[in-house]
Amino acid sequence: MTAVLRQQMTLYSRIFSLGMQNSLVYRWNFLVRALAGLVPLAGSLFLWKAVFSEPESTNFSGYDYHLMMAYFLTLIVMDALTSPVEDDFAIARDIKDGKISQVLLKPIDYFTYRVSLFLASRLIYSAVVLLPTIAVLYAFRHFFSGVHVGETLPLALVAALGSAFLQFTIAYASAMLAFWLLDIGSVVFILFSVEYIASGHIFPLDVLPAPVYAVVRLLPFAYEYYFPVGIFLDRIHGAEIWQGFLLQWAWIAFFYGLGLSLWRRGLRHYTSVGN
Repeated sequence: MTAVLRQQMTLYSRIFSLGMQNSLVYRWNFLVRALAGLVPLAGSLFLWKAVFSEPESTNFSGYDYHLMMAYFLTLIVMDALTSPVEDDFAIARDIKDGKISQVLLKPIDYFTYRVSLFLASRLIYSAVVLLPTIAVLYAFRHFFSGVHVGETLPLALVAALGSAFLQFTIAYASAMLAFWLLDIGSVVFILFSVEYIASGHIFPLDVLPAPVYAVVRLLPFAYEYYFPVGIFLDRIHGAEIWQGFLLQWAWIAFFYGLGLSLWRRGLRHYTSVGN
């Protein structure tokens, strides 16, 4: 290991540590956010219980009531582990307020800097909500009775890691628009609206008609939530898993490249006064 590489690892490990310390300040916010996430779950319980109460609805596109509830419970865990929390707005504020000047004057790669803070935030958030999450999963453990956790969990965790990086690279690329826009809020809102539907937040994507499902699976959003949850519940298996991994990391590479290109272009027009 070269001296330069050791210095870089030490630098970003310190940034990661500072990110953890900063996130600990908001630990109660994390807990409240996690508890608030149970509200949609309660709504899903009542909604799908009503749907499956009809005799002809005992099976809905291959889902029964227990499997559907397992889907939404797993979705909540995925959301807690992988979703960036306003990282796009934080990056945009760094650009708008000229704070990136502090990074530009130091031997720090801004993307790696933001990834370090993102991972630190996710680690602290996961630690804070660990016990409530375990309690909820234990209370609803009967919904997972048909899931072969030991077989599906390892690949689902790999897919969850890809989901985290995919969501971050999308947030990073969209935040780069702050070099040209005064407020990226409208862009983020549009992306969030599309993502909420196309990622499987409202319903599992495989309940869609086959032609629509085939198209949606080509979009990056399907690999944020539906893909790892589908692997865990054994709704995605065989060659479909490896095709999914290929598309997931292809989209990660695309948005990383897009963000890097926008960063370089933005710096050509960037001017900071008094920072």
